Formats: sequence, C-alpha cells, structure tokens
Amino acid sequence: MRRYVERYWAMLAGATALTACVVTSIVLIGGHAVDGLLETSALQKSDGFERLIERQPETLTTLLTGLTRDPDEESEIRDLALLSGIRTFAIFGSDGKEAYRTRSDQFDWLLRDRAGGMDTKSALAPSVLERRPPFRLLDRLSDGSYVVTSPLTRNGKVIAYVSTTMDLTSERAGFSGAIGQAWLKILGIVLVLGGVPALFYVKRKHKIAEAVERIDFLANHDPMTRLLNRRRMQEQTDRIISTARVTREEVAYCAIDIDGLAEINDSLGQAQGDEMLRVVANRLAATIDKGDLLARIASDDFALLHRRAHKLEELETLAARLHAAVSEPVELKGQIVRPKISIGVSRMPRDGRTQNELIKHAQLALSRHKATRNGDFASFEPIMDEETDRRRQIEGLIRKAIESDGFELAYQPLISGDGRSIRGFEALLRMRDEKDGYISPAEFVPIAEARGYIKEIGSWVIREATRQAALWPDHITVSINLSAVQFREGDLARIVGEALQQARIPGHRIEVEVVESLILDRTDSVMWQLRELKQLGVTIAMDDFGTGYSSLGYLWKFPFDKLKIDRSFMVALDEGQANVGEILETIITMAHRMRMKVTTEGVETRAQADLMRSLGCDLLQGFYFGKPMPAEDAAAEILGRFAERVENLVGPEEQPVPAGSIAKLV
Repeated sequence: MRRYVERYWAMLAGATALTACVVTSIVLIGGHAVDGLLETSALQKSDGFERLIERQPETLTTLLTGLTRDPDEESEIRDLALLSGIRTFAIFGSDGKEAYRTRSDQFDWLLRDRAGGMDTKSALAPSVLERRPPFRLLDRLSDGSYVVTSPLTRNGKVIAYVSTTMDLTSERAGFSGAIGQAWLKILGIVLVLGGVPALFYVKRKHKIAEAVERIDFLANHDPMTRLLNRRRMQEQTDRIISTARVTREEVAYCAIDIDGLAEINDSLGQAQGDEMLRVVANRLAATIDKGDLLARIASDDFALLHRRAHKLEELETLAARLHAAVSEPVELKGQIVRPKISIGVSRMPRDGRTQNELIKHAQLALSRHKATRNGDFASFEPIMDEETDRRRQIEGLIRKAIESDGFELAYQPLISGDGRSIRGFEALLRMRDEKDGYISPAEFVPIAEARGYIKEIGSWVIREATRQAALWPDHITVSINLSAVQFREGDLARIVGEALQQARIPGHRIEVEVVESLILDRTDSVMWQLRELKQLGVTIAMDDFGTGYSSLGYLWKFPFDKLKIDRSFMVALDEGQANVGEILETIITMAHRMRMKVTTEGVETRAQADLMRSLGCDLLQGFYFGKPMPAEDAAAEILGRFAERVENLVGPEEQPVPAGSIAKLV
C-alpha cells in the first residue's frame, strides 16, 4: 500500500483536491439554492396573505383603526395567517406608524434610516415610505426567519403596509434534504463518470509501470536467482573499479562455480537443478558483505566483487563463510544433496587494473581450484597465464589434428604371464606438436575432454583400433582406453558395434578399459552401457586397480573380465616397500577366484617380470617387453626384440616358437 501511495501521491493529491473543490462547490451552490427557494416561498406566502387582506377591506379597516374590533375576526385572520405559514404579521398605516401586531416582536431592520442609525420602533423608516409601490422588502433575521414588507394600495394610493414574519425552518430542512440528495446523486454521477475512467487510467498506468519495472528488472537481473546479470555486473564493476583507481581501494573479483550441477540436471531433472541454483544464490547473497556485488553470469557460474579486500586473511574468512553457507544440506526430489562450490580470486591492483584482466585471472584461478581442490579458494598466480597459453596452444593442435586426421595410435604389447607369447596390444593415442615431437596424452586428453573434443577423438580411436586388429591374427586383441565423456550420451555400444561390423571382427578381439572413478560418478548409466558392450562380446577391464577407494565394492556389482594392476605397485616394489608382494598376490588370487584375468602394468625389469610370473599373473605390460610404437613397426621391432627377451627370461629349455614370422610367434 505504501508503495502505491508513494508512486501515485501526486494523482491522489489532485483527486483529493478536485473532490474537495466539487464538494465545496456543491455545498455553496446548494446553500444558495436553498436560500433562493426559501425567499421565493416567503414572498409567495406574504403575497397570499396580502391578497387575503385585500379581499376583506372591513378587516383591514378594523386592524388599521381599531374601531368595532371583533375578537373572532382577529382570531380568524390570525388562524389564516398561521395556515399560510406566517408566524406573525403587523399592519402599518399609510404614514408608517404601527396599527396592529400579532406579537410584540421588535423589527429593528424596518427602523433603519441609515447605516448605523436607529429610528423609533413603532414606525417604518422614511426610506421605506419613500419607495413607490409596488415593492416588496425581504430580509432574513438572525434566527433564520424571513420578513416581507409590502404596501397595500387602493385606487393607486397606499392605504397601509403589511409586514409578515415567517419561520421556514421545516421548509429549509426539506429543501436542504431534497437538494442534498440531488447533489449527492449528481456527485455520484460525477464520480462515476470521472472515477471509472480514472480507475481505468490508474489501472492502465499501474500495468505500464509494472511492465516498465519488469523490463528494467529483466534488463539488470537474472530472472531465476534475482541476482544481477552479466551486463549489469559489468557496468557496476567498471564503476567501482574506476573509483578504486582514485581511492586506491583494493577489491577482489571472485569467480564461483557450482560443482556437479550438470549431474543433478541429468539425474534429478532440470527443475531440481534450477532449485539448486536458487538455493545457492540465496545463500551466497545472504553471506556476502554489505556493498559487495553478486551476479549470476552463466548457467552455474556466479561472480562476486568484494570491496575492501586489503588482506588475504579477509578473503580466506569470506571464502570459508561461503563454503559453510552453501554446503548446508538441500532436499531435492526426496534426496539430500550438499552443494559444493569452487572459487577463484583475483585482486586489484595486484592481479590487474581492468575488469577484463580481473575476470580472466579469476577464471584461471577457478580452473586451478577445480583441478586441485586445495583450500577454500585459489588465488591467481602469474604462472596460470603461462598454463593458459599452453592449453590454448594445445587446443589449437587438437582442432587441427581432428580436421586433418592428425592423430596416431601407438601399440604396446601385452605379453603372456609365462613370457612365451604376445596376446595383444594396448592402443595408445598420440598427437604431434609443432616441432614434430609428441605431446603427452596426460596433457592433451584432459583438454580435449574439457573442450568437448574427446568423443569425436574416442570414436576415431575405436574405428582405427578395430581396423588394425582386423589385420592381425585372430587371437590378438586390442585394448582401448575409454573416457567418461564417451558414456554421457548413451551411444557407446552403438559406436563400438558399428566399428566391429565395419572391421568384420568379433567382439572378443576388442578390450575396453574403464577407471573406477567413472563407475563411481555415474553408476547406473555406465553399468547399463557396459552390459551392452558385453553383449557384443567385448572384454571389460577395470584399469588402475588398487589406486581407488572402493574398487572391491564394484567387483561384484559388475562382472568385469579383467583387472589391470596399476604401475604404482611396480614402483613400490623397486623401492622396497613392505608387503607389496603380498598385496599383489592377494589381488591376483582374488581375481582368479572371481574368474577374472589380471594384467600388470609398468613392468620394466626382469625382477618384476619374474615376480609376477611366480604369482601367476596372466598378462604383463611394460617397457621391459616393448615401448608403444606404430602398428607397422610392431611386427619387426617387437617380435625381434621379444625373441631375445624370452630367451633370457625362460632359458634355453623353455624356448618359445622361433620368431620367423608374426603368425608363428603369436
């Protein structure tokens, strides 16, 4: 209500003034109308009484002379006067002297000869006598009564004067009531005729004002979270930064990201993801300091401009408050979720003096915090710029490789546990740099995943690996590493099936490797697609076994065909760490009892190979048996060196089939 009064106070004041003016006018005009009606009534009553007296000349003579006065006649004339509405009357002679009065009322108004002067009370004033008939003098007494004085003539001469006094109180009340009702109706009509359009006008203006307000809100705020939008945030940030340059105020720009919002949208639905956004936005807004700016600048990204950021400790306190507030449990569709955020911070003037610099550096710090998860936030460091340039360079090489078919596959042999034969190869992705060297997959694969290229690359790897497998003997398998991104759209089995069909090889020739974190993140979706792959005959291996937190829990949840022992066990073995051999033996024994084969990665020495052979490991892989190399070099290079390695490993009495050809050896 207060908001409407503030908005329309001028209109309300005008309407009130207009209404007051109309009411005042009605009162004044009504009063004048009533006075006019009463005066007319008084004159009419007086005129009627005069005609009555004129029709009874004897009565008039009696009243003038007082001779042979008949009391009944006097009573009759008085009754007639009362019936005519006349309270009292008086008869004056032609000389103006009073001859008869029904009461002893004093008529001061008739005795005035001049302003401020008084004459006798028993005669008319000379000014009245000097008037030429016909005339009527009308006056209103202080008690509201009306007095009418007029001459009576006979044959053109004044023979007497008649003064009548009338009490018109009841008539005044009647006239006032009738006119009041009429004016009320008129006022009602005026208010309806004026008020209805006014109401429509006010309503229309209110709608227009609401629309303008809504447009202004949408132009400056995010409709879902009601925070500032990107454009308004940029304007306000520019204003504060311009002021801070003069006042030397230190400010901090914080890039905030909600972790795992995409997974919530996928698993619980878009509506629940939107609710999560609103909850996080409200919690952030309730936690920041007064004077700070908070905006939603992307689907799950927020920006915070923190004022007076003079000490790093203050930012640490703020970040801790934000994490504590946001991480309170939220119930979404019957499930309890604890939201988490990542924060990257850049400070002015330390990390930049323009908004673009602060935003860029805060985003770099955010990427570092999402990757490392160290502390409540990550503060920008100059080295992050170099890393960004490197990532940008690698991303360009990835795009170029996709466009020009520039990726390569290198193959590392998988050797039987007894060391006597090659059982297959692991296909490893390679990409050349600008100097014709190679960039590590550990460097370019995460970038390809983050930028959305990995599915296209992964599909190429599947097609190329199956094509190469078709060129090798039937019992040689090719192992392929899968990225979590390849499972997101649910079409992995179709892609693998089409590749097998084009290569015309059975599914058991292909082995896919998945890491434990993939199963932990999206259990139902991944498990369903892995079962589809098993229906194609594809072998499923859990990669990097032994490095996760709950690998054992998933060994019976999904029937894996193979475990790959992580290379870190071979490093620990060389370092002489205690119980490594016992742990390896336990893993191999457990896997065999669950009808799974075991591959050990990272075998680089004969001692390692001997130990794994003695423990009954099914397959060995590592530099000791061969480094990854192009497919065309695999036969000559790997088979030649493998024959020598086998001779040293197993002794002359256990010589494998001579390496005359790949067909004979494998």
